[in-house]
Amino acid sequence: MTCLDHYMRALCTLAAVWLVPASGSTLPEPVGHVARVEGAAFVSSRGHTNAAKVGQAIIPGVALSTGAEGGLGVIMGDGSVLSFGPDSELTLDDYRFAPASDELRLRATLNRGTLNLIAGDMARLDPQAIAVETPEGRVGVRGGQVLLKVKP
Repeated sequence: MTCLDHYMRALCTLAAVWLVPASGSTLPEPVGHVARVEGAAFVSSRGHTNAAKVGQAIIPGVALSTGAEGGLGVIMGDGSVLSFGPDSELTLDDYRFAPASDELRLRATLNRGTLNLIAGDMARLDPQAIAVETPEGRVGVRGGQVLLKVKP
């Protein structure tokens, strides 16, 4: 390998390292984490689907799904708990828990399956902050607990 080859390789590596951060967008801050996985459970974000893992970060825009024998539990930043039964699919459309700036919002869409949502601090601070869309309409969670079932 000649000196020119080494120089070109180093230049290409430097260009790649310099361009990658500029071309990729940064991920949003995590707003929750996976607390329980049972059977087939998946997290989809930005066109990639992976098996869910305990401790995995959850970000706004993520899709959470379970298989025929699957179950999934997620704990959000305000302490809200989302538990999914078999054959479920939910998209976390928007989440913001910033009480100091009065930004409290959890918006999700349950496309199919079951969701047991136990409201955390967000519902206590703003009873209208949590809403779940379903094919049949919108469910507002004013506090406490709600169990939803959406048939495919």
